[in-house]
Amino acid sequence: MSNESRAQRLRLLLIAGVAAPVLMSAGGWLLPVLVGRQPPDLGAPMSVLDFLVALVAAGCSMGFISLLYRLHPALERALRRSGGRVGIEALQVAGYPIMLAVVTASAFGEEMLFRGGLQSVIGLVPAAAAFGFSHGGWRRDMWAYVLAAAASGLIFGTTLLLTGTIWVPVVAHIVHNVLSTVLMGKKVEVTWDGWLPRVHLVPDPRDFETTEVAEDAVDEPVSAETDSPDAGSDDGDTAGGDPQ
Repeated sequence: MSNESRAQRLRLLLIAGVAAPVLMSAGGWLLPVLVGRQPPDLGAPMSVLDFLVALVAAGCSMGFISLLYRLHPALERALRRSGGRVGIEALQVAGYPIMLAVVTASAFGEEMLFRGGLQSVIGLVPAAAAFGFSHGGWRRDMWAYVLAAAASGLIFGTTLLLTGTIWVPVVAHIVHNVLSTVLMGKKVEVTWDGWLPRVHLVPDPRDFETTEVAEDAVDEPVSAETDSPDAGSDDGDTAGGDPQ
């Protein structure tokens, strides 16, 4: 590994994995205090039921995003060119160990800010919308990723309303991010051995082709044919969502 690559990984870890989560956590604790509300109680224990709720919420979040990939070819392409491309580019720079550390720390910071802080002040839906916007809402090409993140925000926020503990959306978000990172760039293929299904995770070249197309688009204009559905868009299901 070159010194430049090490420096890039260190910067990513320090900025996205340390500084940003710390600032978001501080903001999530201060916001309720400033308006006279109770800040997130990090000392509240999680019950077994709370943990199960968190796992269900993570599954619902990933399942919904996977469904978005299947609804329409244009939506699938938009997701691959936004959240999918961003995630793969970050993974290629960071590698799995640092990427997993970053998505875990960022999940905690985001839940502290958007669920523990904003949701207690402005409510579930506005906080989820702000969470979605924070995932690139100022860029037109990120609209699909913003939509997916806002939907996940609604799911995570609902778990806070149901359980009353910030740790439930935190755990749900961490599970979502870790699984999405592990499954990134892969798709599910199912084969049958008699009556027994065999599930395989295989590389999905469409995700990596999207990254290459995005890089080429800087130098080359996009032709009208780019908007036609991909011939292979139905070959296997997308394995998971994108890290939020």
